[in-house]
Amino acid sequence: MDNAIWGMLNDTEQALLRQVEPKKLDKLDEDGLAELHDRIRRARNKYSKLYRRRAADEVRSAGARSKGHKRHSRTLVKAEAFEEVLGEVSSRLAKAAKASAA
Repeated sequence: MDNAIWGMLNDTEQALLRQVEPKKLDKLDEDGLAELHDRIRRARNKYSKLYRRRAADEVRSAGARSKGHKRHSRTLVKAEAFEEVLGEVSSRLAKAAKASAA
């Protein structure tokens, strides 16, 4: 993740994303990974819904879809950042669950 995205995030969001560093993920068991997965998924859903809601309101007032994206691109970047790390945690969680089941 580049520095521009880190600059958009507040301290709480940065702390959440720092937990996805490989060294920290290696220390988590399946339950810890599941809890982290839920927290990241909630953050991703928050920004995805917020972006869609704001963009939809913009489309209604401006009458064009393209105008809804430009003003709310920061929210979209946050949603995409959380989506990216959610994929990483999901794959780690799947590996941990598979190892636990075996």
